[in-house]
Amino acid sequence: MDPRTIALLMLISGVECSLLFFASGIYRDSTAEGAGRPSLLWGSGTTVHVLGVLGLMTQGIVGPWFSVVFANSSIILGQLLILVGIRRLGRLKAPLTRYGTFWLLYSAAAILFTFILPSTRARILIFSLAIAAFYVEASMLVLFSRAWKRGPLTLFLAGTFLALAGFFAARALVTVFVSPASIFSPSAMNLATYIVSHIGLIGWSLGLILLEQRRTEADLERALREKEVLFRELQHRIKNSIAVIASLVSLESSRAEDPRSTAVLEGLEGRISAIASLYEHLFRSGETDSVDLDLYLKAVVETLFSGQAARERGILLEQDLEAVRIDSRRAVPLGIIANELASDCLKHAFPEGRPGTVRVSLRAEGPAAVLEVRDDGQGLPEGFTIGSSGGLGLVLVDILARQVGGTFEAASQGGAVFTVRFPGEWKG
Repeated sequence: MDPRTIALLMLISGVECSLLFFASGIYRDSTAEGAGRPSLLWGSGTTVHVLGVLGLMTQGIVGPWFSVVFANSSIILGQLLILVGIRRLGRLKAPLTRYGTFWLLYSAAAILFTFILPSTRARILIFSLAIAAFYVEASMLVLFSRAWKRGPLTLFLAGTFLALAGFFAARALVTVFVSPASIFSPSAMNLATYIVSHIGLIGWSLGLILLEQRRTEADLERALREKEVLFRELQHRIKNSIAVIASLVSLESSRAEDPRSTAVLEGLEGRISAIASLYEHLFRSGETDSVDLDLYLKAVVETLFSGQAARERGILLEQDLEAVRIDSRRAVPLGIIANELASDCLKHAFPEGRPGTVRVSLRAEGPAAVLEVRDDGQGLPEGFTIGSSGGLGLVLVDILARQVGGTFEAASQGGAVFTVRFPGEWKG
């Protein structure tokens, strides 16, 4: 087979690899800032390499300045750009001074052995050694970089680079003893050079794209973990800040002399505590978007009963909470609703130290969830309406129920019965 035919196939593959690198780089730049730059460097390097191979194929058609000097210098420049891309992927600084000096010295040698001391053997020898050096450095960068874990992909890529380095080192050794008339003369070594280069080009191009994808995925995962840590820290700080506010309100409540002011401050403290309970629950569960409403409401009402010494007053708490999953934005209003209704029962259902029971339940009714707070106390006054209660609590409950897309009802059935229906997602 004619070496020029294999060179033409390699030229076509080089164009395809360049387009693949550019497409990958543009896509990654659109999804993660700066992540696509290694691909763009590899695409540029492969394009320059292709121009060099195209120049080589014009030998005998155009002069040696283009077909030899420009062609050889372009191939080496393309390889150096690929090395810069590998270093950038590994978060390593590229030694541009060393690379630039190497390229200038190689170009000078190409001019020397083309015009001053014409020698095909010398040109092929220095070219083979330069390519071998490129592949050795590329394999070391892939194999020993700390930017990624060593695995099958890095071993494959490093192995491909080392195999190519070994081949071109062997080519240099053979050239010392057997000098071909040109790089396209019909010899086994020339044919093998283009076949190996063609296969190697495809192999390391795909390997580099996969390695960049792995690196991008690892960077995104690390960024996500960092954001989760920051978010949890923010939750923790918010929780602590709310707890401080609740403590200040409690302090003012204990110092207030006016009973009405005390009642208002105690109500405010309960609402703040309901919000604090949500952040405590979110912080402990490690979740942010949704919350186990049953566990959250349990914490809210138990905190309320403990704070108001309900057990010491002979008032018992019963809970029947089915598992409901709800988004955290709706959880805050529902927590305040549970706090307001249970607080209303404690304040008004059992006058003159009368004992009793407050029952809080959460159940499914078709696609909806039902939060019910009832007591076995004196019940609601005759002709009671939500707007006639005279306090803010039940009016606030009605507003919050509509805020979560639900409804609020109040009735007397052997005591006060408060019912809130709202859309809910049931856990399996």
